[in-house]
Amino acid sequence: MANLIAFQRITSNASTVFLGINMAQAAFNAANGQGANPVTVPRYLNPVWPLIQKYDNDNLPPFGDNPNPEYIWDQTTSDGQTVAFGAASAGRSIPSGTTEAFAVTLIAFADNAMEAKIELFELINNQFVKAAPQPDGLDELVLVAGTPNIPATGLTEIEPYNWQSTRVYSTLFTVEALDADRVVSIVVSFEGTNYLVPNPPKPNPAGLQFILDIYIAFNL
Repeated sequence: MANLIAFQRITSNASTVFLGINMAQAAFNAANGQGANPVTVPRYLNPVWPLIQKYDNDNLPPFGDNPNPEYIWDQTTSDGQTVAFGAASAGRSIPSGTTEAFAVTLIAFADNAMEAKIELFELINNQFVKAAPQPDGLDELVLVAGTPNIPATGLTEIEPYNWQSTRVYSTLFTVEALDADRVVSIVVSFEGTNYLVPNPPKPNPAGLQFILDIYIAFNL
């Protein structure tokens, strides 16, 4: 049986999320705090887009003081557009000769389709890079919602919008520090795809909203 200790909550916002040309670059940018940030976008046609929100009276530890996630996207929005985002945890030191376990839960929604990945980065020569190999429970799993990989041409959205679901994923993994101390960061990345709209043209917004909760797991 494991005892979970809260480490960090990461939410979508326009200051600590970073953009990239793809998920790999967005994850690298986020881990190192570099590159451009997305912008916040308004919730489309309340209540067409759902909201991922805390309970109204949740101001309690461990994450009650964290703000609700914001809807984010690139500076501009266009038909058939794909945008990559990344967000990273603070660094966590793992002493040499020890093993630490992490539990993470991701809740996300995107208009329209999205892919998501959770990866471990580690600090090497003053830069965070993707750890190799990845721990079991992360590996190269790409989470998929909707149909982001269909070529944009002809990919259209029509009511009742069958892509519209809030997605949830959880995993548990361990990180070993065999011969030297390690500093690691947990990074979540996304690619969102904005579908085309049929003629006559309609408004075609896009947005991503997410919460990633990270816990450190200790055996009782």
